Formats: sequence, structure tokens, C-alpha cells
Amino acid sequence: MFDDGEVLTENVAILTWIADRAAELAPQGHLGHYRLLEMLSFIATEIHKRFPTYLSLPEDVREPTGQQLLHWFGFLAGRLDRDYLFGETFTVVDAYLFQLAWGAAQLGFPLPEPLGDYVARIEKRPAVQAALLREGVA
Repeated sequence: MFDDGEVLTENVAILTWIADRAAELAPQGHLGHYRLLEMLSFIATEIHKRFPTYLSLPEDVREPTGQQLLHWFGFLAGRLDRDYLFGETFTVVDAYLFQLAWGAAQLGFPLPEPLGDYVARIEKRPAVQAALLREGVA
């Protein structure tokens, strides 16, 4: 909630708002803003939206949805040829992907490499450690 009482919802909107105010958390270049929207939308629609379905299903019928999640995590793992999704700089997209991949690992998903190393690297960041501690999961 903003000081004036207005509320902004949805991860894509919130993370874009943050990136607009902290340029160091946004991809750079002439298509940076659009790559940000592209990747945030992809993560929201292909990965994030599947977790409520996966978690609501009885364990004996989760496999197809779990395989879809692993497929899309694998797609993103294939894009990790450097430290972060957009190169050497951590962005809001990495924060979003970390949250989902970390949660998937906690659920026992075998994250494809280099996604496992990516999650471990981001988890070591002091701000992430502080957030995990604050949430009571570290």
C-alpha cells in the first residue's frame, strides 16, 4: 500500500514498479524494460501459476503438473550461462525466480543445473538471508 492508500497488486506490476525506481535492479540495454516484462510474465504464467494447482492436487496425481514445472525450470536453466538471468547483474527477475525455485527445492523438486547453483548463490546474499530469517525459514 502506498502512502496515499492506493494498492498495487500482481508480481509483474510490483516488480516492474520496483525496477523503475531502482535501475540497478532492471536489465539494461535498449530492450531492457521489455525483456524485464517478458521474463516476469513468463515466470508468472508458466511457473508461478502452476504451483497452486500442483499443491491442491492429491499426491498421486501431481506428476503431470510437476513435470510441467520441471520443463519450464529447465527452460530457464538453459538461459543461465552467467550468474543471473540477464548476465552478471542481479535483477528483480532473479528475485522472483529465486523465490519460486527455492520453494520448488523445498518441495523436493530436482532442479536442473545450473538452477541449483543459481539458487544457492542467491540464497547466500545477505538480503536474502535476512528475508529468510525474518520469514522463519532459514
